[in-house]
Amino acid sequence: MAQVKKSTLQQLSPTGELISDGFLSAAKGHAAKAIQEGSQANVNKAIELLVKSTTVITERYNLPRDLRDSMLAATAEVLKLAHKEEVAKQEPAKEPEKAA
Repeated sequence: MAQVKKSTLQQLSPTGELISDGFLSAAKGHAAKAIQEGSQANVNKAIELLVKSTTVITERYNLPRDLRDSMLAATAEVLKLAHKEEVAKQEPAKEPEKAA
């Protein structure tokens, strides 16, 4: 029996590529629908879902440390984006004070 190549964090297997493409396609569909319905991005909801998903995967499948660390890094990236957005929102409010 031929050994099936498994995905790693450095390179996805052919099956992993298909799963990834399908996952991204489905996520884009969900996002497009939400945008059309006028839904606003909710970083807190994104973080909550990411953390819960990571927790369930870790608990059920004994998530290896490198995968856990990559999920932590992804969560940190989302938090950095949220921080950047908050700072950008506050900048216009500060500008009139400087002009006064």
